[in-house]
Amino acid sequence: MRNRWNVVAILVLGFVFAGMSLYLILNPERTGVVPNYRQASAHWWASQNIYEPGTHGFLYAPPFAVLFTPFHLLAPAVLGEIIWRLAGFVFFAWGLWRLAEVLYARNGQPGTTGTIFLWMVCLALPASLASIHNGQTNLPLSAALIHLCLAIRCSRWNLAALLLTLALVLKPISLAPWLLAFAVFHPIRIPLLTCLLGLGIVGFTHPSPGYASGQWIDFWEKLIHSYTPENLRVSDLFGLWEKAGMPNPFPLNSLTRFVAAISALWFIFWKYRRGGVSNASWGLWFATALIWTIFNPRAETNSYVLVSPLLAFVAVSDWREVKGGRWKGAILAIACIGLMCDGMGKAIYLATDVWLKPLIVLLVSPLLFRMPDLWKVESGRRES
Repeated sequence: MRNRWNVVAILVLGFVFAGMSLYLILNPERTGVVPNYRQASAHWWASQNIYEPGTHGFLYAPPFAVLFTPFHLLAPAVLGEIIWRLAGFVFFAWGLWRLAEVLYARNGQPGTTGTIFLWMVCLALPASLASIHNGQTNLPLSAALIHLCLAIRCSRWNLAALLLTLALVLKPISLAPWLLAFAVFHPIRIPLLTCLLGLGIVGFTHPSPGYASGQWIDFWEKLIHSYTPENLRVSDLFGLWEKAGMPNPFPLNSLTRFVAAISALWFIFWKYRRGGVSNASWGLWFATALIWTIFNPRAETNSYVLVSPLLAFVAVSDWREVKGGRWKGAILAIACIGLMCDGMGKAIYLATDVWLKPLIVLLVSPLLFRMPDLWKVESGRRES
């Protein structure tokens, strides 16, 4: 830690996490979604069904129930709640630190970030507060996306494959970047398939292979049903659309998401042909962030922590790098604060629920299209 601004950033992070931990200790019954994870882990080892009927409940693949076991076994339960959140929070903070190092790399002083890390924390953290509070997987998933794109940026294919596999465990919608990466980056294909095999092995870690097979079948049925949700408050493009009083027929909904997926594939290929791996890694970050938020049929207001690091990175990059780009950085900074609208009090939450966050991302997305020059990896250079 080489300067006081890094200390301030760490203090901000520590204050947020300490406040959340104290809240959990004082209100152990307000634990968000983590009881679903604990129940799934307990049911797995008891050979009970971990998937309930309907669109809610446990929505993850069986390996999640296996890998969550250490957190489930911690006692008292609130300790497991806190340690689970700590793991995701540290992973997220580490991702912001690495992004700050990328932005500071021009000065050739690895390990220092000036005020950049503090800015990254102040801009990316607000959108994460609701996810931290609920203990959702969105926070570690956002971190996994950061580390994934940094790994691809420097052609670290084995690490990238591990991170994509982790993302699949954290949320099934990660199949989208998995397929995009598999299609565009040929060096990652063998590592991805190897990790997928390992994921399958983890998903059969149970004394009864028949029980494990049945849970995989139940998972696919649950997945298909939950991604054609009924009566859900979805905070995506169509949640915004419906809030404006517009009709949302199912064919239009599905067709739009299909076109978005095809456009994402074309966009990343185009980035790859224009600027190689580093440019395509930026395209993957941009496209995945949009697919996971405004084109996600199960997007919640808590989901927008998945895009806030991208907004923060481009905001700080525009302030430092782009001549005459301070106004763009200011707009993106305001957008980052706007993504905290569900934590600004009940009145603001009710007034902005469902529609404001997708509108913010939709409006600022053109500012994220261009890859910042500092993201480019010079020939022969690799991260340590």
